[in-house]
Amino acid sequence: MVVVSIFLITVLGTSTNSWAHGGRLNSEGCHNDTKAGEYHCHRSSTKLKDSNSTVSASYNRDNWKFLSSTVSSSVLGWYTGIDGGATDVDHVVALKDAYLSGGRGWNSSQKRAFANDSFNHVAAVPYVNRTLKNAYVPLKFITKLRNSRYAFANGKCEEYVDLYVQVKQKYGLSFTHNNINAAKAACR
Repeated sequence: MVVVSIFLITVLGTSTNSWAHGGRLNSEGCHNDTKAGEYHCHRSSTKLKDSNSTVSASYNRDNWKFLSSTVSSSVLGWYTGIDGGATDVDHVVALKDAYLSGGRGWNSSQKRAFANDSFNHVAAVPYVNRTLKNAYVPLKFITKLRNSRYAFANGKCEEYVDLYVQVKQKYGLSFTHNNINAAKAACR
């Protein structure tokens, strides 16, 4: 009887912290939990892929302390110029891209500053941000968007590539694995 009681206390005491909730994970192992109203990750240690290699690291979006994930329901998507319902705040240079191109060694304050720098933010249709852009470098994002039902608004493709370069330069991030000339050519 004592063993059964201890077992039940252990099982019931620990299971309240692990209730499942809906929502598919993105490539970072994270998602928006709409019921709880938060963005969080389920994998703290993931394999990160760039265009030429796989890096085993402890990237965790939560370490960047981004303060907001939704802009408003009345803002048009910056890339597409369309209203997709609610819009996300998208990092032009994704947090994972920044991590892989030099931000890995940043301290918490530097990560937080980068994540919350409005110069690196645009409003995006959630599907475009979470599925098509995700943490991809420009050429891959441009290709994915072009192969989808969405399209860049007039002139936005070139503007996106230019802004991406400016943000990377502002933070001294590497352009390794970024073919900026090919991305610009893909905009034409």
